[in-house]
Amino acid sequence: MNIKISSIKNKFIMYFTMFSVAIFAILWIMQVVFIQAYYKGMIEKELVKIGNKISENYDNSDLLDEIAYKNSMSIVIFNESGHLKYSSQVSEKPAYIDLNLAIKNFEKNGEKYTTYTVKIPRLNSESIVYSNKVESIYIIVSTNIEPIGAATKVLSNQLIYITIILIILAFLISIYISKKFVKPITDITNSSKELGKGNYDIIFKQSEYEEINNLADSLNYSAKELKKTDGLRKELIANVSHDIKTPLTIIKAYSEMIKDLSGDIKAKREEHLSIIISQADLLTKLTDDMMDLSKLETGTVKLNMEKFDIISQINDILNGFKCFEEYNFKLILENNMTECYVKADKIKLNQVLYNLISNAVNFAKTDKTVSVNVLVKDNIVRVEVKDNGKGIEDVSQIFDRYYKSNDKFRKSGYGTRTWLINC
Repeated sequence: MNIKISSIKNKFIMYFTMFSVAIFAILWIMQVVFIQAYYKGMIEKELVKIGNKISENYDNSDLLDEIAYKNSMSIVIFNESGHLKYSSQVSEKPAYIDLNLAIKNFEKNGEKYTTYTVKIPRLNSESIVYSNKVESIYIIVSTNIEPIGAATKVLSNQLIYITIILIILAFLISIYISKKFVKPITDITNSSKELGKGNYDIIFKQSEYEEINNLADSLNYSAKELKKTDGLRKELIANVSHDIKTPLTIIKAYSEMIKDLSGDIKAKREEHLSIIISQADLLTKLTDDMMDLSKLETGTVKLNMEKFDIISQINDILNGFKCFEEYNFKLILENNMTECYVKADKIKLNQVLYNLISNAVNFAKTDKTVSVNVLVKDNIVRVEVKDNGKGIEDVSQIFDRYYKSNDKFRKSGYGTRTWLINC
């Protein structure tokens, strides 16, 4: 089985196990290595506390006896001459109590009291000694440090079994936690693969982790947008097919007219051939526009701004639709202006006007009349293309790319398609 060390699951197990081992290592060091020093420090701290209490009540022999009995300590008091004044032991004083050593350590320390350790060879142990001088009285308190080697050995043996059991338990817990943590990520990964296959209806599930939920929300939004984009792509193909179909129809119609009617009439033939050539040029422009689609999506397309006569432009487009007059269509330029100059991208504006007029022809009703009007106001040129077909009711969607209303959202009446151009 190939184990991927780089996976979150395996790294989580590894780090959690390493953390557990580090905790147990610290426990071993504290319980086995430093336990002797900790035990000695604790005894010494308690000895100092009791020694200071005795220094305040060294004349109360009953209290001294009680303290010595309860704490298993030896208490010895000497006068300034070195004579024994009080001893809690049956004998005069413990054999390891040396007044001269106590005085020497007290003077060397230079403090109010001092502590030091004395080894007792015959008992194979040590004793901590507290010495203090109050007025002319020397107070010496001592307590044995019990050997804890046996206890340390027992504790070490127990820690071996405890460590093994807890490391195994930590490993199992880390596996459970890692699976619980990684599962939402695995689910999102599997769902992403389905999304990559084109299943845009996939739902990225939420989890109990906020970060995973944010990721799922982002991917759900991406899936929704991809689905919309895919729908727009299909709609674009349909619209491009529509845009190509119209000039192809015109080319076919004029080709048949040349074949059947104007083939022997030079003037008519030349006129029809010019229209065929212009429609072929339009097909070329449509192809170029399809290639520029990616630029439009990224906003990198550049407009080739130039000044030209829009009246002449509209007349050229209307001439391309003259073949429809054979089917009783009427295409009228209403305004009386002979020229009107604008500054725009001529090729793209031509496509816009062509599409508006083409749509008007497609939606024209029984009288088959399409009219174009050019109005100028406040340095703005307004081009209106009118037909007597069904109007646009869902105006809120009018600027959504490739949007097309269903029939149930349309009603009878005149429709107006408008394009505004800055002069």
